[in-house]
Amino acid sequence: MSDTSDRHNSRPFWNTRRAGRVRRRTFLGLAASTAALAAPGVLHAQPRRECVLTPDSGEGPFYFDPELVRSDIRAGAEGAVLDLAVEILRAGDCATLTDARFDLWHADAIGLYSGYARQPGTGEPSPSVVDETFLRGTQFTDADGRARFRTLWPSWYRGRTPHLHFKVFLGGDEAVASQLYLPDELNEEVFATFAPYKSRAERRDTFNSNDRFLTGTVEGAFCEVERSGGGYAATAAVIVRG
Repeated sequence: MSDTSDRHNSRPFWNTRRAGRVRRRTFLGLAASTAALAAPGVLHAQPRRECVLTPDSGEGPFYFDPELVRSDIRAGAEGAVLDLAVEILRAGDCATLTDARFDLWHADAIGLYSGYARQPGTGEPSPSVVDETFLRGTQFTDADGRARFRTLWPSWYRGRTPHLHFKVFLGGDEAVASQLYLPDELNEEVFATFAPYKSRAERRDTFNSNDRFLTGTVEGAFCEVERSGGGYAATAAVIVRG
């Protein structure tokens, strides 16, 4: 645990010198991802869009701030390893944001959020997690505008497809609260391959195709994901107002 109250309230700054390179990388990434989608055996590419605002879907019912500044947020939770890098960009010119606060939290491999009672989970009796803080943490974006975490692949739970919640703060002000999503082909791969997901996979009732936040307009952002060292590595871009 770190006492970083001063940093939490410090004002981040935009790096406009990198904006042109980010725009080029965004457009090149779109072209490369489109080509990858057409290539045999590639299921995990997700094209990035131009720097358009990430929709705000709200924080949901399971947020709290444990004041834990840490990159590895697993805290003993078990499941498939997911290394996540999120880039914070400004709408319009794609400038990167340095020293912005990024909070991340999500469900574990059996669909539970740490710190809360009476959760739907994946439908079986669940252990108490009221006093836990696993899969929650804060990072501050680096000089390239990225926040990095080591976490676990989130499970589905009743009514929701796998997703990761996040907030971005500019100084002490909340800029966006939204969600990151994962390709369903890889959701299915994880649930068929790794414990403890495997024993619950047949009960899954919500997919990307019928999640209420993904029907119609996407309320959040999709990750680009690749297999990495027995686990997975994901990247995402979150676009906020400057």
